[in-house]
Amino acid sequence: MDRQTKQATLDGVFVPPMPKVRSSEGHIFDWDRSRIVAQIVKETRLVEEFYGYVGATHEQAEEIARTVEDRIRKLGLRALSGPLIREIVNITLLEQGMVQYRNVCTRVGTPVFDAHLIDVGRGFEAHDNANLQENAETSHKKKADKISKEQYLLQLPPELADRHLAGDLHIHDLEYFGSRPFCQDWDLRYFFYYGLMPDGNGTKASVAGPAKRAEVAVLHAVKALGSAQTNFAGGQGYYNFLTFMAPYFEGLAYDEIKQLMQMFVYEMTQMMVARGGQLVFSSVQLSPGVPSLWKEKPCVYKGKVWDGTQAPKRTYGEFEREVRLLFKAMMEVMLEGDSWGKPFSFPKPEVSIEPDFMDEDEEFNRDHPDLPTYRDLYLLTFELASKFGTPYYDNQLPSYRGAGNGISCYQCCAYQFSATFDKDSEFEEKLFFRDGKHFSMGSWQVVSINCPRAAFRAEGDDQRLFAELKALMDVAVEVFTIKRRWMETIRTNGRMPFAMQRPKDPNTGERGQVAVDLTGLVYTIGVVGVNEMVQHHTGSQLHESKAAFRMAVRAMTELELYAREISQRTGMTIALARTPAETTGQRFAVADMIEEQFRTAALTVMKGDVETAVAECGTTRDLPVYYTNGTHVAPGAPVPLTKRMEIEHVFFPIVDGGNIFHIWLGEARPDPRGLMDMAMNLCKKTQIGYFAFTRDLTVSLKRYKEYHGSRKVPGQLEVDAPTEA
Repeated sequence: MDRQTKQATLDGVFVPPMPKVRSSEGHIFDWDRSRIVAQIVKETRLVEEFYGYVGATHEQAEEIARTVEDRIRKLGLRALSGPLIREIVNITLLEQGMVQYRNVCTRVGTPVFDAHLIDVGRGFEAHDNANLQENAETSHKKKADKISKEQYLLQLPPELADRHLAGDLHIHDLEYFGSRPFCQDWDLRYFFYYGLMPDGNGTKASVAGPAKRAEVAVLHAVKALGSAQTNFAGGQGYYNFLTFMAPYFEGLAYDEIKQLMQMFVYEMTQMMVARGGQLVFSSVQLSPGVPSLWKEKPCVYKGKVWDGTQAPKRTYGEFEREVRLLFKAMMEVMLEGDSWGKPFSFPKPEVSIEPDFMDEDEEFNRDHPDLPTYRDLYLLTFELASKFGTPYYDNQLPSYRGAGNGISCYQCCAYQFSATFDKDSEFEEKLFFRDGKHFSMGSWQVVSINCPRAAFRAEGDDQRLFAELKALMDVAVEVFTIKRRWMETIRTNGRMPFAMQRPKDPNTGERGQVAVDLTGLVYTIGVVGVNEMVQHHTGSQLHESKAAFRMAVRAMTELELYAREISQRTGMTIALARTPAETTGQRFAVADMIEEQFRTAALTVMKGDVETAVAECGTTRDLPVYYTNGTHVAPGAPVPLTKRMEIEHVFFPIVDGGNIFHIWLGEARPDPRGLMDMAMNLCKKTQIGYFAFTRDLTVSLKRYKEYHGSRKVPGQLEVDAPTEA
């Protein structure tokens, strides 16, 4: 009798030997029950970290392992794999009511069939991210995303995971929830002083000293945003971009300046290095001159603070010429488009409309008649808006924006961040870059709440509506609390090296300031479907009655006040925002549609093709219905632009974490001067803090076919009949 068929005796009963185990690591082992015992004890320690429970004892693990061994013997298997053993362990844990143990002992992954669909572009969230390209890296990212989302939902307390899955709320960028913050706006002076360390610790990548030349400064700016993608889930940007860049361009001819700005734009739109092989989601805040806040502040560049100590005193106000020409160059490059005439998608130009530039500096203009005026420069942005709809406008004129009391920027699809004298005790030190102190603004995490569902539950009772909305905010804060705890573990384990870098000070040789002040990041609660919420609650949409509008304002005010209360109670800065949430708006609508208790109410208020959605419900979750973004008027409502403006501008000071007003141009290419006059009127007379013009464009395949058919060199972009944005 050979070893394979040899039988053993146990208490006089013949039992077959256990089969060999093929492990996930690629080895073959003899069966050893103690391995299961050790694994259960080790892995269930995670319940202490995630849920605050006690892990399995050695005795509990031994009992589970014996049961698993008995089951495997009864199956009479000739081969055994590590994943199969784990499945049997998990079934045993579930049968014995040890659900939390099972959640940390289970595997995460995807069926082979689903993985194949991802490879060919038809699988997991195939159309979820328009910035992803169809390539192998995208397939790899989507598989990783699927595993990570499943992992983090298992690690979350079940009641919180269920809230996300059921559609009460949505945890954005769930695939990165346990490994990185959301988005970040950077202070370029940091890299111009310390240099560039792309890996954050200097062990894998080459470390560059501070840039000395303009072209190196441009490349450092590009690579810093690319490197930051490894540590953050969302967009990366620079505020006050041109002012901080300007000293490197001192005295350069305009042709050289434009060439370098062209290099910056092309680098940002050809660097396919971000997550999944996509472009770096980036933005730059652009002012047409040096803001008054910075005119007398010492320049930081070439590894020095030019304050009269490290280097001769130079202030940013000396570089008004360079800022104006940099602004002009950036706009002209974007107006020209790429070699095929296509618009540049990144970096998003965030054009800052500031009090400093509403009146011309007549004395400077007289002394420099060759330079463009503020009006000339702003007009260029509206030419770009008319042609491609590229710029976003950051209106800092309203008093609530606090342009005279600090710094403020919009970032990553309309999230607003700020730092002011009264809220930041080190504001003055950061302005002067004393001891390397600098500004660091961004968000830890975004969680959106399903506002229509709160209305469905409230059943017409105002106070109950507010209570339901606040209860959803409380759940979001529970998610944030877990995020904060998990991210502390990530930080202490050195898993955010770029954000946590402390380069060598080029002047003292000591370790410099940390790149990102994590304590300054905010936690963002997004609102989705306010229009449908008031429609169900009052019987009217935002644009249809004053009662509906007043209810929306009252509800958002209640939430903003509650966000401040939560911030004081928890020590977390909670920001209320309109989430850029097209897919989330769809997800919430579909979730309410398939939930029996909300179905009837949801069908009466959701937007889109409800008839088709009803017919296809149960066959797919990709149904053509949605809730309106944030506090917006429904996109299909027959409301003129002035009426939309009148309604939506009221919410901007309330939803202080970020909002946007869309001006849809459709197929039209209006006169830039008319656009500018309208926009400046909007800035001066409304509370709208952020807005964009959106054009409908279709790129013709004719040029592509002619190019690849070698009939002619590709020329100007052709625009056919527009598609809906």
